[in-house]
Amino acid sequence: MMEFKLQNNCLLKKTIDKIEINIFKEILNKFGISGKCFLIVDNRGSNFISNFLSLTEVLNYGIFSVDSLYLRRKPYKSYSAIYIISGCESSIKKVIEDFISEKKRLYKYCHIFVLDEINKNILDLMISKNFLKHVKTLKQILIKFITIDKNIFSFGKDENFNSIYNLYEKNEEINNMSSFRLISICQILNNYPNIVYFKHDENCKFIAEKVNAELKEYFTKNKKFKKEGILLITSRLIDLVAPFKYDLIYQHLLLDMFKKKDENNYNKIILKTKNGNKELTLDYKDSLYYQYKNRYINEIFENINDDFEEFKKTDIGKLHALKDEINNIDLNTAFKNMPKYNYYIKLYSAHIDLSSKIREIINKRKIYRLLELQKIIISKMDDNGKKCTENDLISLIKNNINEFAKKDIFRILCLIKYNYTEIDLNDLFTFLENNNIKFNPIEKKVINIFDKGKCLINLEIMEELNKSILSYRENNKYEDDESKYRKDKRYFYTKECKLTTLCDMCCKNKLSKDLFTFVEKPENIKTQNRIKTKFDMFKGSQEEEQDSNMKQNLILFNIGGLSNYEISSLERGKHIKQYDINLILGANKIYNYEEYYDEIKYYLEGKNQIIRNEEEMPEEIKATIEKNNNGEENENEQQKVEVKNVEYPSYIESEEKFKKNKKENSLDNDTNF
Repeated sequence: MMEFKLQNNCLLKKTIDKIEINIFKEILNKFGISGKCFLIVDNRGSNFISNFLSLTEVLNYGIFSVDSLYLRRKPYKSYSAIYIISGCESSIKKVIEDFISEKKRLYKYCHIFVLDEINKNILDLMISKNFLKHVKTLKQILIKFITIDKNIFSFGKDENFNSIYNLYEKNEEINNMSSFRLISICQILNNYPNIVYFKHDENCKFIAEKVNAELKEYFTKNKKFKKEGILLITSRLIDLVAPFKYDLIYQHLLLDMFKKKDENNYNKIILKTKNGNKELTLDYKDSLYYQYKNRYINEIFENINDDFEEFKKTDIGKLHALKDEINNIDLNTAFKNMPKYNYYIKLYSAHIDLSSKIREIINKRKIYRLLELQKIIISKMDDNGKKCTENDLISLIKNNINEFAKKDIFRILCLIKYNYTEIDLNDLFTFLENNNIKFNPIEKKVINIFDKGKCLINLEIMEELNKSILSYRENNKYEDDESKYRKDKRYFYTKECKLTTLCDMCCKNKLSKDLFTFVEKPENIKTQNRIKTKFDMFKGSQEEEQDSNMKQNLILFNIGGLSNYEISSLERGKHIKQYDINLILGANKIYNYEEYYDEIKYYLEGKNQIIRNEEEMPEEIKATIEKNNNGEENENEQQKVEVKNVEYPSYIESEEKFKKNKKENSLDNDTNF
């Protein structure tokens, strides 16, 4: 049974090292207070620590106990305290109260780490209360991201689709926040990357130039770091519909079907069983999940029980037969291995239950049939490779309508609207209503936003991008591509998500010069040579592990969010297995299809909208937003306001500007990746 360890070059490991060195080791060793120090956290501090470290790991550093700032605590006047708190006034005041007077103080000294910028207001508050004499350390922690996995990061709930693609103007505040957070990630990685971005989304350009300018200044002062690797900044607009797509990869299915809505932990899932709910966190500590996460579900159906039988033959697994063969087992070994045995039994039990539940859901929702329909929609070809017209597709949907659940019909309609630009779905909506499948006005608006000819997306640019991706897939075949194409002519349309192909293109310096550009001329980018050793994506190899620190980073940041479908596709991508790179994935937010639907819905309703030019806002939009913000639920009145008919400013260049710039050659031809 394999155990996964964090490689030294992964983002999570480098972040943990930063926290370990700057907070725990430096303070505990410098002041000699190991074993005589409390860790005090508020809500944000608790979320921050739990995102990177377990309670056991924190205590192992030499922390005596972890307590909440807002709970009543006993005084330990010979002990010190480390505070990890937000920069809000209430938390600062609460810390000061712990040292209000010599008689009432709780600890000897304090070491304060603030999760926001330490501004003048914070310092003035501390000075006014004569508090600074108790402070031995006062630092700010500017780690403003969440690690979803070893090499996956998110910026959390405050950077949503609605804020980024504001209906009324560019949101400079959100872009500045994203830039700042990307800079902190590069600093933690000690990486000054060459930045390449999608030219036709102004958000990409703003963030790319901002990050490059700040990193250039930062790393110029620290000359031991050279410019190397790549930061690829892409946009949700490249594939608006990807989060609604289906896949049969274990990781995707788990997060698509069982994900718990938790802003602080994307990887939590809930499985409802007869014996109650099971809550699991899918991360590198779950070694069985890491063994299966990028495999097709059919492989897991076939192998998981056999794997459990093999596990029972190991030294740890033999404890499963302890009752029957107690005379043949060394009790010292048994007691030593019991914690690991319980750990693996719990994992196997959970994943056997999960795979069984997934099988049930797949059969009930006809997922295999939906995948076949998805292929037809994306490729516009039927099973025999013949062209599928709009009328053919509508007939196909009508003939199969009784097979699918409403939420799956909704996802299919979004795919249709995105791939068949001029299609009119009103007739289909009427047909669905006659079959007792009704979509409310906001659901219809969400479907209509995926029309590539409207709103956010410039049709000609998207067609250029799609042609570039399809051409690359057809002309850069991997070993098994040809055989799969012979079996199914639609293969190159559906083999992976667009972002996966763009990363592959980036590795080979094949990104379209009409669509992507570097901020500055790239430097020190190694040719991405194929790995000489045979690399097993589940088990790795010794040579690959030893050379992990020598890899250059390819950081993909997708403005507007990443879906679990795309993460799954990217982690399985050919560029990971074939090229010697360290792939790091990130976005403003990570979501499954239900959370993405909510993002689009809030975007159309104008909820959480940051508006600065109210005078320029259409009156009907003002009325809609005021109504939504006041929590009114009058559906009849909401139907009167058709948000989709309002003319939105575009974040994509005009077609004339695109044609004018198409001849420009922004990428350097002599650059080898």
